[in-house]
Amino acid sequence: MKSRFATALKICIALVLALAIIIPGFRGSISTAQGEVSVKVSFPNDDKNVTTIGGKDYATPNSAFTLNYKITNGSGDNISKVTIEETLYDNNGNPASGTETITWETGIDAGGEKTLGGRRFTGKKDIPSYTIRYKILYMPEGGSELLPVKGGSGEKQISIVSSGIKVTYKANATGQVPIGQEVTYTVELKSTANVNIENIQIKDSVLGLLGEKSLLEPGASASFTKTFKLDKTTNSFPVLTYDDPLNPGKRTEQAAKEAGVEVKVEEKLVDKPLEIVGKANKTTIEPGEEVDFSLSVVNKGNRTLTKVRVVDWTGKEILARDSIAPGREGTVIYTGRIEPGKDYTFKATAVEEGTGRNVESVYTIKFDGLGANIEITNVVTPQDIAKGDMIRIEYTIKNTGQITLVNGVVEEPEFGQVGRFDELKPDQTETFSIEQVIESDTISHPKIFAKAKDTGWDYEFQGNPVDITINIEGTQPLLTIKLSSEPETLEEAGTVDLLCTVTNDGDSKIDNIELILNEREINIGSILSLEPGDQKTITFPGLDIEEDTSFTVTAKGVANDGEEVEFTSDAYEIIIGGEAEEEPVKNPKLVFLKNMLWVLAFLIIATVGGIIYLIRDLKRGGKKGIKIKKKKPAIKG
Repeated sequence: MKSRFATALKICIALVLALAIIIPGFRGSISTAQGEVSVKVSFPNDDKNVTTIGGKDYATPNSAFTLNYKITNGSGDNISKVTIEETLYDNNGNPASGTETITWETGIDAGGEKTLGGRRFTGKKDIPSYTIRYKILYMPEGGSELLPVKGGSGEKQISIVSSGIKVTYKANATGQVPIGQEVTYTVELKSTANVNIENIQIKDSVLGLLGEKSLLEPGASASFTKTFKLDKTTNSFPVLTYDDPLNPGKRTEQAAKEAGVEVKVEEKLVDKPLEIVGKANKTTIEPGEEVDFSLSVVNKGNRTLTKVRVVDWTGKEILARDSIAPGREGTVIYTGRIEPGKDYTFKATAVEEGTGRNVESVYTIKFDGLGANIEITNVVTPQDIAKGDMIRIEYTIKNTGQITLVNGVVEEPEFGQVGRFDELKPDQTETFSIEQVIESDTISHPKIFAKAKDTGWDYEFQGNPVDITINIEGTQPLLTIKLSSEPETLEEAGTVDLLCTVTNDGDSKIDNIELILNEREINIGSILSLEPGDQKTITFPGLDIEEDTSFTVTAKGVANDGEEVEFTSDAYEIIIGGEAEEEPVKNPKLVFLKNMLWVLAFLIIATVGGIIYLIRDLKRGGKKGIKIKKKKPAIKG
């Protein structure tokens, strides 16, 4: 009986001690047995630096990435605090960032959910992948200790995307090829990427399409061959466009200028390789007066000219050269007696080396006689002219010379004969006008052909040219170019994605826009057309940055009127290095409270374990206590 009482007393004392320890620790706490607090971990769907390809998560080199933690409170208690502990490891399992805990003093109602963000990490180009290990705890409202979240301990892997393609380009031509000969070009591609590259189109920068490839897997190769007929020397390189792995719906362009190929073609023969030009030291002369002529024979072709000769109007040879190289010339000064009103012609001849072709050129000049002169005035009205308008040109012709002119004809290069006169005496004036419909810009430049009444000499007089310009309600082409990069700064040398945003801020469409990165002399992309107000962003990925660098981009295009236009951006600077993130200062009170919670949790676990073992021993002891053994009767002897 005493043994059973002692056992019961031990149980009561143990229970009292356990309650004394447990009850203060849970005073004011709320039961969480009604449900579970769980978490779903993922990278943000709206993060432009991260995408999922083939079930794996990828980030662009040197770009930031972070995890989202979607906390679902399935318990019956509100949550007052959540802590997220994260550590970043590289592909070799080495810590790439120290362990850090983020505390969210945030409320999540019972049955509710909330998405919380983790730390922002930045992946380096030379590290292929990272692993984020995380641990999530929460505290019920009114509670005093952090509790584990279901699924709140684990890790998430992310790879750093590489989308490069190595390009090799060659042609089967050696030396110069004849015009029109077929030349075969071969381009070879090898993927240096760690993702699939899809919908690849390969063009020659001058000749056009070389081929297409729907899929190029990591490490795979592809080859394309195409034949072109060449009519001129061609220096070209492959241009690749393909789907941007990180931006569905967008295309990336890769201009492989380093793989350029030049094929030299025999130059096309120049139609008129020989030209003779000249001038005289006088414009008006007396009959039989001497005139000095300065003559030059120029080789404007691409082959040497041999047996070069120049003769005057009588056939007399005045210049001879064995040969004149391309771009070179031969000169001579020649003096002759000249009559006014007659044509005087010099003729140059030569033989083209390599073809045997005979080539020639002539220079003709006429002189006015002293005392003959006509003053011509031409006035165009109105001055403001639109396309299709009727204009009026008024001519005033005055004989300001000393001889009478007859059989005069007035001609315009653009309109033909516009007037005539039978006789014009000294100081006599004639006026007349014409009307013309104007469809395009032109010029009024009248000429008068007449004869001297006494001698019959021919004369030619010219008026001053007057431009006739159609006023077009002006359009002003204007492209605005803005540069940015991802990331904007680098902690050390690496690569960035250069973003070039082009906006048509003018009032006319601009076509065939080419974007040139001036400091690298790289074509970073092209835009077929931009209407006024349109905007387009071209991304040039993987731009190597070795030091603090300043970039400008020039956009070249063609405006509505066919004029070539060019615009250049402001300088954009990319800085290497920056202030390191400061480690958060730990609160001593929080550290002490955290340690106390760990001690209390240990005592509770130890007490409960002791009770369980005590109850087990009591059960075993009770069974032994009620077992009755019958004593054998004593044998009396």
